[in-house]
Amino acid sequence: MRRRGGFILVELLVVLTISAIAFSLFWQASKNRMHMLTRLEGNYALSRLEADIAILRAAGRALDDIEPSHYSPLDLKIRPEEIQVISKTFKTEKILKK
Repeated sequence: MRRRGGFILVELLVVLTISAIAFSLFWQASKNRMHMLTRLEGNYALSRLEADIAILRAAGRALDDIEPSHYSPLDLKIRPEEIQVISKTFKTEKILKK
């Protein structure tokens, strides 16, 4: 049997459509994965910060000993009596007092 030229064109369009759909689903899944990992990293840093503050309080040390770079996705503003946590990633603004 002989195939006609139009039939091959339709097959090619179907294959290209399926490939485009598969690529867009893969791209969306990768984007969602990165968003989820960023949120998890921020939540982990916040819980670690709260645990470290509890340890410093139990030891009777000042909150000035906290290094902001150790909690990288969070933006920390450290004052002598409080720590303000600002995160643009998962919309958290929290104030931890001494």
